[in-house]
Amino acid sequence: MILTQNMTFSRNLETPKKRTFRRQQHLVGQTRYTETRYLPINAEARMVSAVRFATRVGAPINTLLTVNAAHLQRIDSNSIFDIGHIWDGHQDFIELLRKWLTHRNIVWASIWVREYTGGKNEHHGEHWHIALHLPPRHQDALVAQIATWTDEAVGPHDGKKKCISRSLTGAWYINRCKENAGKYLGKATPKTRLRYGKRISNDLRTTRHYGGEGPIEGKRFGISRPIGDTAQRQHGWQ
Repeated sequence: MILTQNMTFSRNLETPKKRTFRRQQHLVGQTRYTETRYLPINAEARMVSAVRFATRVGAPINTLLTVNAAHLQRIDSNSIFDIGHIWDGHQDFIELLRKWLTHRNIVWASIWVREYTGGKNEHHGEHWHIALHLPPRHQDALVAQIATWTDEAVGPHDGKKKCISRSLTGAWYINRCKENAGKYLGKATPKTRLRYGKRISNDLRTTRHYGGEGPIEGKRFGISRPIGDTAQRQHGWQ
């Protein structure tokens, strides 16, 4: 059984079960973790390499899940986002997703980033991109599971070829991913870096995408172990 701040998840990973005691106050406004505004300077390069390695080991990253986590927490979604600090929620979500996939004998090949959107739109704040390996036969099951975890019902298809599914309010959506997801997820990698006290262009950044910069507390990106740096070295990839 998985325990969080005020929520218990069942072993079958299907439905989050609310505890009966009084809900604790959200902790989003408190600084509990280190805050950053950009990815590390080598984040894009590491994620691009991990995606290429995933293809080499037979677990191509072909699916992109986006979750507007801050929006879900603001609207008091009856889900894993009602647990306190949003970084804690992200860790629980990633662990649930990992177990859901490995329970179905699917390789846990994934990269993820936490990004920030400013402005006054209803989905401002933190959102997550999680790119993963998902055999097509499991798409419908994952869609149903994401709807349960987020407490956001499946909405109508948006008509785009890459769309697999989306929620009614657009709080989450799942797309097909044909290009190297590391380039898109790495878009908040800094354009410049310091060298001998001088700021120069970051030659480790090659993506044409931009955005995602902004205040994020806690770890900003991650790569699953089966396709991480250690696994790559063990296979002579690095």
